[in-house]
Amino acid sequence: MKLVVGRYVVTMDQQRRILKDGAVVVEGNRIAEIGEMRSLQQRYPDAELLGGSEYAVLPGLINTHTHLASSLYRGIGDDMSLMEMNKRMLFPIERAITPEDVYVGALLSLIEMVRNGITTTADMYLNQDKVAEAIRDIGMRGVVSTALIDQWEGEEAAPIKCTDEVLEEGVHLVEQWNGAVNGRIRAWFAPYTELLASEELMQRVRELADRYRTGIHVHLAETLEGVERIRRRQGTRVFEYVNGIGLLGSDVLAAHCCWLSEKDIAIVKQTGVKIAHMPSAEMKLSDGITPVPRLLSEGICVAVGLDGPGWNNCNDLLREAKTAALLHKVNWPLDPELIPAEVAFEMITVNAARALCWDDEIGSLEVGKRADILLVDLQQPYFIPLVDRPKCNIINQLIYAASGHDVDTVLVDGEIVVQNHRVVTVDENQVLREGSQRAKDLIARSGVGDDTIPLRWTGISSSG
Repeated sequence: MKLVVGRYVVTMDQQRRILKDGAVVVEGNRIAEIGEMRSLQQRYPDAELLGGSEYAVLPGLINTHTHLASSLYRGIGDDMSLMEMNKRMLFPIERAITPEDVYVGALLSLIEMVRNGITTTADMYLNQDKVAEAIRDIGMRGVVSTALIDQWEGEEAAPIKCTDEVLEEGVHLVEQWNGAVNGRIRAWFAPYTELLASEELMQRVRELADRYRTGIHVHLAETLEGVERIRRRQGTRVFEYVNGIGLLGSDVLAAHCCWLSEKDIAIVKQTGVKIAHMPSAEMKLSDGITPVPRLLSEGICVAVGLDGPGWNNCNDLLREAKTAALLHKVNWPLDPELIPAEVAFEMITVNAARALCWDDEIGSLEVGKRADILLVDLQQPYFIPLVDRPKCNIINQLIYAASGHDVDTVLVDGEIVVQNHRVVTVDENQVLREGSQRAKDLIARSGVGDDTIPLRWTGISSSG
């Protein structure tokens, strides 16, 4: 039994209670009790004590969208459009990447994530057996999905892989990993995008998701170019198109969704689709801006995700939630109240749990839920002041001042995964050494290293 105590316990329960000088009792992998620190310490004197009055106790953070193995090519395709990066960097690397590369690249990302307080992540990429192994080995929780691609949307859609073969890969992953490792890993189906998955593939994914009672993870309406290609080919916008072929439902997590019409938003609301918003990657790629305030005003579930480190470069959800809050304050209609700190925090906890259809077990600190818990060190200058009047400002300080570096201890399923800012389940230094070497080898082997991207200093020619 463990007793996790703190100056604040941010429960994120239905009443959004924030307990002063509170504690959480952990028994096995579940939360057994939540209450006042002194009372629980007296009742459970033999429990292992974690935290103290200089900490905040939070539910584990939940990242709703990433491509973990892209850590191996972080920082080499920056300041390009998505289409240019795909052509010059991503596609050559994906042809050369090995399952072993994916495992190590995933571990690199997971080390960074869990040290920053992320206990659950949703990954959609290649070699997902290896990603599931990495999540298992580090001790985190995750949703894995094989990227299902059976066409390339150029001037005309051209099949690049047999639809049956692609779907067999998806079924294999679900049968192998859905519910594995004491329920810490789930597996979904993932038609990659509306451009790269054929109508047949998306229709059959819906049938398989219904049969296996699992979710669907998909990129939709990310770029204006993609939306226009679908409009020219299908005569409709993206959400009208995919809804017409039966893909959508409350078990669908749609990433990005930067280019939504009012009709698209009505379809999202009607079908119960959840949205994963990645502000840093979307800004960096000039994708567009997901209309988050409009979606929230309709009661649509919006969560914040990171996207892969190949696009975001950083696996820190607290920083990402701040970015989401700030971005929409300077977008039309220029309203600083559109996404307050509290809503931004919901989008990386309870909303994120709903987006992954996992809110019955994670996303908040409540009796009976899984013990995914963080301790945040409040002994930093930027946490001053912490006050209760005119409002309790712990959430404001977490969103606007803190970062993942302030996370000291992480529990997943009641087990300590991070202590004193270090991962205790894997050898961090060994993973970093192997990851560095594999990244260099992959970049060279793919031919990407033969490309030349000049430094673009102001006032200096590219030859300089």
